[in-house]
Amino acid sequence: MGVLLSSVVVQCVIVYFACFKIDGVSGNATNPFPLLTPPHSDISFILQAFIELQNQWCPTWRYKKIFILNYSPEPLSEDILTAILKLNEPPKIISTEGTGITYWTFENRRCAVVMVRGYEILRPQEPIYYGSRYFMFHAKLEKNVFMDDLNSGKGVILDKAYHILYNRTAIEIYHKNFFTNETIQLDPQNIRVPNDLMNLNGRRLRLAVPEGNQDVATFDAYLGQTIAQRRNASFELAPKIDTKTDYGVVNIGVPFQGTDKMIAIGSTFISILVPRSKPKSVIAVLIDPFDYYSWIALFALIFVLATVLSLFGKFLSKVSFLEIVVEMIMCILGGPSLKYGGWFENQIITNYCFLSIVIVSSYQSLIISYLSFIRYHPEIDSATDIRNNCIFPKNTVFANHLDLRVRWNNEYVEDMCYTFNSRENRHITNLLVESTRNIDKGAYEAYTRNYRVAEKTFYNFHLLYYFYNKSLIREMFPFFIHAFFESGLFDQYYRNKSTHVLEYKQEVFIMKAFSVEDLSIVWYLYISGVIVSFLWLLLEIVLYHCQRGLRYLWKWKKRHGGKIQRLFTRSIRVWK
Repeated sequence: MGVLLSSVVVQCVIVYFACFKIDGVSGNATNPFPLLTPPHSDISFILQAFIELQNQWCPTWRYKKIFILNYSPEPLSEDILTAILKLNEPPKIISTEGTGITYWTFENRRCAVVMVRGYEILRPQEPIYYGSRYFMFHAKLEKNVFMDDLNSGKGVILDKAYHILYNRTAIEIYHKNFFTNETIQLDPQNIRVPNDLMNLNGRRLRLAVPEGNQDVATFDAYLGQTIAQRRNASFELAPKIDTKTDYGVVNIGVPFQGTDKMIAIGSTFISILVPRSKPKSVIAVLIDPFDYYSWIALFALIFVLATVLSLFGKFLSKVSFLEIVVEMIMCILGGPSLKYGGWFENQIITNYCFLSIVIVSSYQSLIISYLSFIRYHPEIDSATDIRNNCIFPKNTVFANHLDLRVRWNNEYVEDMCYTFNSRENRHITNLLVESTRNIDKGAYEAYTRNYRVAEKTFYNFHLLYYFYNKSLIREMFPFFIHAFFESGLFDQYYRNKSTHVLEYKQEVFIMKAFSVEDLSIVWYLYISGVIVSFLWLLLEIVLYHCQRGLRYLWKWKKRHGGKIQRLFTRSIRVWK
């Protein structure tokens, strides 16, 4: 739910931006200009200053393409633009439309050369940051209305723009620092591009984190506070995402359309909240001393020995196969119960009895220790266990992609599993489950039912910072993120942070005496054995009398069979 709410809010912010009328300038577009025509005047001093400014502010090795936007009808502007086109690689786009500044240069990591008239008028609206790096060429005028409007930040905030005012004899280069609210002028003969991010002059950095994460995943706030202290700014955790929010965190590392993203320190993933394993029954504990392969090998040995003795035994070959199998089992439980003869039978039974002593001794020692503590069924941890043993709510996100079983409409499920968007590790996940139990349904169910976090996680991604506007402050974060990562401060931060989470510990040792109720299974087994023995005795009695009756009928038939046949033949003749 947290991810869905955050994504909806992000999309609302995107739609909010998209609804602005950011045409940028008013007035008709100029006619297309002739490209690559020889300059009509000496503009070498302008070109030299532009090359130096470009090398420092928008180097060609980083920005391979330049967006060229021309809104000026001045002949000198076309000469300047023609010279710039000869210096650089083929441009990405050349536009003369007034809306091009919004369409082509709104995003980050772009470089644009814009030839403006200087008397355009911006339309009043809420200020919006534009993300490209601009070279704004203005013709020198007594009153440059357009540059004054841009520097005021009324409708469009170009905090990465350098304004170049030119005529045929001189140029002036200006830059507005929106943090200190100062406009500086650069010397064209000795250009030094300042770093506006060294002093934010009290600007407030606003970070939005998912609800319930503020007191758990505190490293992001710590990083923001460190940046604010180093760069003379302030920091604030935003209660919600709005147009004034600088950046935010969502506990799932996937890109959201319309936001600028950056890899941060940490990880995000989808955890699975599963029921804890239940104690095994006494019958299951009685099987635990040997694994399944040992039990299979033991019963296979009994079957093979019974087969051999039924075929080659001197006395045991005279009894049924089932009786031999029972005798082999009795040798393990209490020793032989029949009389044997012959060298072959004695050798097999003797060695088998020695083996039985070893089996019984090891089993008794193991079962005593196993009954002294509580045995639990295996925990649900692997992806196979989750898919085979878990049932999730019907509206579980990513259930189809992860091949998870979901609950049907009227299906009753006693202990359902839940997905939970988390980050960092299992300890942080447990803290987030506890802190978001009043917000997330899965966290509430897991907290009230004392669920655990499975070892297997899905959709493991790097943590991302989402920047909701195109401000220059985005370029400040990579340095601090790399510094914290390389110095190991991220791991050290959570290691030294004292956090408490209610950990569940399984009851291991049995610290109480056995009562009659605890030993009721023994009485059940005893009564069941008596009943089985009685039924077996009745079956043997019935079989014994059936065999005697069959023998009597056979003897009677042999003794009186001829007389009956002659009497029957005589009766037939008389009837005919």
